[in-house]
Amino acid sequence: MATSSLQQQKKYVAKLKQRQFNFGLTVGDAFVRGIRDIGYKHTGTALDEQIDNGYQANADQVHVVLGFDGRLSNNKHPKLAVIDNGHGMEPDMIRAAVTWGGTHRENDRSGFGRYGYGLPSSAISQGRRYTVYSKVEGGGIHAVTIDLDEIANGDYTDERGHIVVPEPYEGQLPSFVRDYIETHMGGNWPHGTVVEMEKLDKLTRTTSNGLHGFLMDHFGVIYHKLRGDFEVLVNGERVEATDPLFLTPGYRYYDIDELRAEELPSITIDVKDPDTKKLRGKIDVRMSWMPPNFASLDKTRPATRKNDNGRFRILDEYNGFIFSRNGRIIDVVTRNPITVLQNNDHYIKVEIDFPAVLDEHFNISTSKQRVDVSEVIWGRLREAGLETAIRQLRKKWREKNSEMKEQRERNEGEKRASEEAMEQTAALTASKPDRGGEERRQQRGKEGLDREAARRAQETGQDPATARQELELAVTGRAYKVEFDYLPGAPFFRVEQIGGTKCLFINKASRFFNEVHSGPKSTPEVRAALELLLLSIGDRMLDVQDEKRDWYQFEVGAWSRKMEVALGQLGQQDGGADDDDDDESRSEAA
Repeated sequence: MATSSLQQQKKYVAKLKQRQFNFGLTVGDAFVRGIRDIGYKHTGTALDEQIDNGYQANADQVHVVLGFDGRLSNNKHPKLAVIDNGHGMEPDMIRAAVTWGGTHRENDRSGFGRYGYGLPSSAISQGRRYTVYSKVEGGGIHAVTIDLDEIANGDYTDERGHIVVPEPYEGQLPSFVRDYIETHMGGNWPHGTVVEMEKLDKLTRTTSNGLHGFLMDHFGVIYHKLRGDFEVLVNGERVEATDPLFLTPGYRYYDIDELRAEELPSITIDVKDPDTKKLRGKIDVRMSWMPPNFASLDKTRPATRKNDNGRFRILDEYNGFIFSRNGRIIDVVTRNPITVLQNNDHYIKVEIDFPAVLDEHFNISTSKQRVDVSEVIWGRLREAGLETAIRQLRKKWREKNSEMKEQRERNEGEKRASEEAMEQTAALTASKPDRGGEERRQQRGKEGLDREAARRAQETGQDPATARQELELAVTGRAYKVEFDYLPGAPFFRVEQIGGTKCLFINKASRFFNEVHSGPKSTPEVRAALELLLLSIGDRMLDVQDEKRDWYQFEVGAWSRKMEVALGQLGQQDGGADDDDDDESRSEAA
C-alpha cells in the first residue's frame, strides 16, 4: 500500500515538473476544482454574489436569465446569465475580475464585496465554464472565458507552469442574452456586465420553472431592504420584495389576508472603538410576532403543507436570528448564547442589521453566507434587552395560541389536539395486524356501541335507535375521541371501544376534572397533555385480553379513590408560584 502511494506521488511530481511547476502557493487546476465546493448553499446564494457586484457597479437593474426551457437534462446547451447595467469594466479589469482576489475593492467596507472571490467562485459553483462580457459607456464589448476542462487539459498553462487567464477578446453577447435584452430591456444595453455560465451541473433546481420560482422567492427576501435602490428580475419578471418579519406594507405576503404581523419596539446599539471610544457603527434590531394561524389558509387550523398561504415557507426558512449586512441578508443563526430556538419560534422574528465596518465582530465568510457573532456583540444584544424581548414575543404568541386552542375545543365537531396527536402516533407506531386482536376489537366495538347508546337513551329519554344513530355519527371517521360525562362517585375516567373508535370519557363530577384538567390554572396545552396520558393508558386497556382488562378497570377505580382524597388534601395546602413566575418559567422552558 505504502509503495503504491509513493509511486503515485512520484508520478504526480514528475507531471508537475513537466509543466515547469514553480511550487506556488496553490496548485492551479486542483485549486479551481476544489473552490467549486466553497460551500454555497444553493444556486440562489451563488447568484447573490453576482447581483452584489451589479449593485456595487451602480446598476439599477440586475437580470437573471435562464437560457433553457423545461428540464435541464432535455436541453442540449443549457445556460444561465446575469446581466447588469452598471458602469462596466475595461478589458484588463475583466481579466483581473475572473481571478481570485482580483478586485479594486479590496477590504472595502462601503458595499458588499471585500475579497474579490465572489464572481469566479459563484460562477464555477454552478457550471464548469463561464464567460464575463463587459463594456463601458461608449466602448465595445470585451470578454474573457474560463473553462475548467481546458484548465485541466493544460490549455491555460504557460511555459513556466503557471495557469494564466486568457487575454480579453472583442466579441458579441450570446444569442439568448441578445434576445432577452431586445425583449425585456427595450434593446438597450449601453454599458454593464454579463456573466454567462455554461456546462451547468450543480443547479439547485433541474427545471426552468422550478428554478425560476425558487430564485424569485430567495432574491425577494435577501434584497428586501434595498428595494428602493435597484431591481432584480428573473426571466423578465420583477422580484417582489418580501420582508421576513412581514412588517412592510406593499411587500409580498404582507396583506394576503386580514392577519398582520405585530412589531415590537426596535433596538439600536452603538458600537464604539475600544481604544478611541469613538462611534464605529450602529446595530439595528427589528422584531415581530405572528399568531399561530398567520400562515394558514383555513384560519381555524395550523399551517401545514396542504394548509399554508405562502408565508409558511418564509417562516420556516428564516427561523432564527436573521443577520443582514449593509441591508443585505447574510445568514440565519440558530445556535446562540441567548436562547434555544424551538419550533414555535417560527412565529417570532428578529432581524439584526450591521454595517460592514463592524465585520470583525461578525467574522463574515468569503462567500457571504455565514456570520460568526462575537461574544462581545451577543453581550451587547443581551444588555440592550433582546433576551427580554424574546420572552415577550413568546408570551404574546403563547397567549394567542391558547386562545385559539380554546376556541377549537369549543367548536362542535372539531378534532381535539389530543385526538389528532394520538391518530398521528398510531400511524407512526403501527405494527403488523393481529387477526385475533382485530376480531376482538370489532366485537368490543359492537358491544360498546350498543352499551353506550342504551345508556344515552336512558339518560335523555331518546329512542334507542336515535341515540345509536347520533352516537355513530359522532364517532365516524375518528380513531380516538374525547368525551365528558357526569357520574358522581365513578372513576375519574373510563374508556370504551365504540365501533372503530377508542373513546375516552372524563368524569366531570371528579376532582381530577374540576381541579386539574379544567382547573383555574389549566391551559389547552395542559388539557391536551392530560388527555394524551389517559388516551395512552386507555389505548392499552382496550387492546388487552379480557382478564387483563378487568384488572385495569379495578385499578382505575382504586386510583380514582386515592386521587380524590389526595387532591382534597392538596387543596388545603398553601403556597405555589404566582402567575407571573409561572409565565416566566414556561417562557424559559419554551
